[in-house]
Amino acid sequence: MGASQGGLGPSQAASPPMQPSTKTATSTVFRFRHLPQLDGFRGLAVLMVVVGHWFHYGIRKSILQGLGIVLEDLGVFLFFVLSGFLITSLLFRERTDSGGISLRKFYIRRALRLGPALLLFLAAVVILMSVRAIIDIPRYEVVASLFYGRNFFGKSDSLAHLWSLSLEEQFYLCWPLLFSVLPLRRSLSTIAVITGVITIWRGVAMHFHLLESNAGAYYMRPYFRFDSILIGACLALAVVSNGKYFEWVQTATRNIPAGLLWVLLLAWSAMVSISNPVYLTVQEIVIVILLAQIIAGASVSSVTLFEWPVLTYLGKISYSLYLWQQLFLVTKEPSWGVLRQFPLNLAIPIALSVVSFHFIETPALRLKERF
Repeated sequence: MGASQGGLGPSQAASPPMQPSTKTATSTVFRFRHLPQLDGFRGLAVLMVVVGHWFHYGIRKSILQGLGIVLEDLGVFLFFVLSGFLITSLLFRERTDSGGISLRKFYIRRALRLGPALLLFLAAVVILMSVRAIIDIPRYEVVASLFYGRNFFGKSDSLAHLWSLSLEEQFYLCWPLLFSVLPLRRSLSTIAVITGVITIWRGVAMHFHLLESNAGAYYMRPYFRFDSILIGACLALAVVSNGKYFEWVQTATRNIPAGLLWVLLLAWSAMVSISNPVYLTVQEIVIVILLAQIIAGASVSSVTLFEWPVLTYLGKISYSLYLWQQLFLVTKEPSWGVLRQFPLNLAIPIALSVVSFHFIETPALRLKERF
């Protein structure tokens, strides 16, 4: 997770999205502003991860463990799609307002957004390793996580969740440069084609079992998963670059019940194996439609739900919560007694996230605004 204010990952809390505002002779233009319902969308994502991990690793009933696996995977996917939308929206705004993209400032912003909370978390992990309170992490894995390589290197439960943050940062290592040189008029079609190519490539590789010995690669490697973020970028470019596309998104998503989409997403994820070549593809299509409904205000019930203060606050602390929950909900050895038992296994990471957000992330965000 790691977009603008938080990852499954991060995403800049009050930055980008947009509002339909100005009228031209032909269509409505989509303008930038902060949409609180996107904080709520991010809050739902981290809630799904937390509840999913709780069910998967903390409850012995198989039906709840299966539901937990579905929820934790979907939570990460929501982060990916939202991340692509938010960051691309910001890059589009910067490019159209200033005529270009400052890569230096972009990476300074990313470092200020993600670095402080991650460094705090990894420092705590190293201290816990030194006193043998964590015993499943080899030292090289801490280095791999620090440099966003956990989706390639590592085997522990305690840092396993950082694969998603690593994937996002690998994506953003190349995405701003690519977007800065793409002709704006053809950027949407070009990115849509790239997204489709990655999707087809993954499906073909899975169908022919090209990586039989490492099936997890289909889920975590950038060359198989970048489409999960790019599809959010496609949505951003569609609604900000052409008023007609935005109007089409409003019309198309208005006629699809949001509740039905969520049921479809959960049912597909629960009933279809992750080894199915189109498993992830169907998920990303449904998720981007759900996000489009919120962006376009096409579903009043969805907008109202995602503006719920509890969800929006969870969205704001989502990055830190995603980091800390792993040690209390997933890691089991050595025993931490009641600290890894309900309700403290939920209450403690939430409390640590609140502290991290207000005293570590927020000061860094104020500094980030200078860039």
